[in-house]
Amino acid sequence: MNWQKISFWLTCWLLLALACFNETSWSQNITPQQLKHKLREAEESYAAEDYSPAEDVFINLSESFPLDPRFSYFQLMIAKCEYHLKNYSSAQEKFKELIHQYPHSRFVPTCWLMLGNIAYLKGQMLESAQNFIRAYQLAKTEQLETLSQKSLEPLLKKWLSEKELEKLSQTEKETKLAPKIFFWVGKQNLERGNHAKALEALNYYKDNYPRGEDIREVKRLLEEAPSSSRQVTPVGVLAPLSGDLSSYGKSFSGGVKLALSSYHSPKTKIELIVKDTESDPHKAGMLCEELMREDNVVSVIGPLSSESAEESGTVAERWGVPLITPAVKERNETTSVNSVFWLTPSLTRKAKSLAEFLIRNQKFSDFVILLPEEGQSRIEALDFKESVENLDGKLVTVEHYPFGTDDFSPYIRKIKSALLGMDPSTLQDESGSFFDQMPARVDGFFISADESQMYTILSALANFKIYTTIIRMETWKDPHLLSLAQSLKQEMIFTSDESTKDKGSQREDFSKLYYGQYGKKPDIYFMLGYDSMKFLLSILDKFTSPEEIKAALLGTSDFKGASGEIRFDKNGENSYIPIYKLENGQVIRLQ
Repeated sequence: MNWQKISFWLTCWLLLALACFNETSWSQNITPQQLKHKLREAEESYAAEDYSPAEDVFINLSESFPLDPRFSYFQLMIAKCEYHLKNYSSAQEKFKELIHQYPHSRFVPTCWLMLGNIAYLKGQMLESAQNFIRAYQLAKTEQLETLSQKSLEPLLKKWLSEKELEKLSQTEKETKLAPKIFFWVGKQNLERGNHAKALEALNYYKDNYPRGEDIREVKRLLEEAPSSSRQVTPVGVLAPLSGDLSSYGKSFSGGVKLALSSYHSPKTKIELIVKDTESDPHKAGMLCEELMREDNVVSVIGPLSSESAEESGTVAERWGVPLITPAVKERNETTSVNSVFWLTPSLTRKAKSLAEFLIRNQKFSDFVILLPEEGQSRIEALDFKESVENLDGKLVTVEHYPFGTDDFSPYIRKIKSALLGMDPSTLQDESGSFFDQMPARVDGFFISADESQMYTILSALANFKIYTTIIRMETWKDPHLLSLAQSLKQEMIFTSDESTKDKGSQREDFSKLYYGQYGKKPDIYFMLGYDSMKFLLSILDKFTSPEEIKAALLGTSDFKGASGEIRFDKNGENSYIPIYKLENGQVIRLQ
């Protein structure tokens, strides 16, 4: 009897456990009466971008109603949910499975469109383009056709390589989008300098699609396209594409290529020959020799560093080929190099230009200088000092501070005593006295210090009541520092190689264009590369021999680029030095 009771209860417990085990799957079964409600629930979740619960319901529907006419729709929505949840591999597999199982389904074009998006996100550009073309081919609605074509166009315009475009034009020649493909094959090859392939594609379009939507543009390009008799002009580029300076070199060469991409001339085809200096000055010289001896270039753009430019410049001088470099010209030149053109003015020229402007235009007569005992910024200050002396300006005092100085009060105190004509040795016990309250004035206070040090220097000037205009070789980039200067009513005059806020300037226009394409601000190296190529192209329209190019470079006085103006002096150095003033919280251009 006891054994029968035990068996009974064991059976009950077993049935209960099985019920609990299957409770979840039983609870997921949807009755026909619930179908409409559950489908609406899933679609509302999907529309609200709540993809996980939407997918759960669509999975339930597909499992509960495998024979429902909407089964392929359930499968499509499951795949789309996976896509929006960024499970791209799973979504890709489900879209392909749907196409395989239901090749005649009205959802197949949508599947191909989604597969195009997935391939693009995975960086598979050719596959992405092919999938968008299939979506367009099979589309039953104008809306899907338009979406497929608009998805394809960025790939044709920007992302497909030359080989991928060529392959696409061959494999998709019979598709409805073939005209669009051949149009972009022609246009892209034209911009990349592959004129034979460009003419072939454009002529194919003209002959086979005389009523295509791009036929007018095709005819225009054919009219403007250079013939095969066009002169080929080789131009060399030296840039550090690897090594310590590679990030700058890649940006610089990118600017060169962008400038060339918009160049079209019926007379000249520019053949760009880019060499990697590997951030090595000695290699830069060897590659420059190679460009001139083997490639017969008419000009060279680059390299970036002053050391590499000196090595390459020696070679350029020997061959008589002009070299345009963004590098800063060194202060001490031992030889005259007539074939090198320096876009970035030397510190000596900046100092001289700044001193000349202050004395002759602003009528400054007396100056004080605060400079470090060592370092590059000391050289800047000494250049300024020398220029002031040569122009008969008055140097009241020059004060040196050691490296790592945090407290500038003792040095500012000495400068003030010199301005007041007092002996600093007698002022040791005068803190808070008449000396501190007595104002001192000087036209220009040249300061050579980094931005972190300028906070304490500005405060010290205010505390010691020294009224002046601060002179700097470069602008300040720290907005808090500018705010402090503004709050102290401190004026400042400076030169600048960095971005300025000149309204309507070439830099402002270029920055907007660059930001629209790349989504960020351009750096100075990209702009210098862009300007170097643009400047040279403006000359190559008329002259192509090295001697003619050099003469034209020296004769240019008003080229306005993104990085600034270019006007070379007789030594090939850019003499354009913009000067700005911080006054009443506003930066205004003085020269």
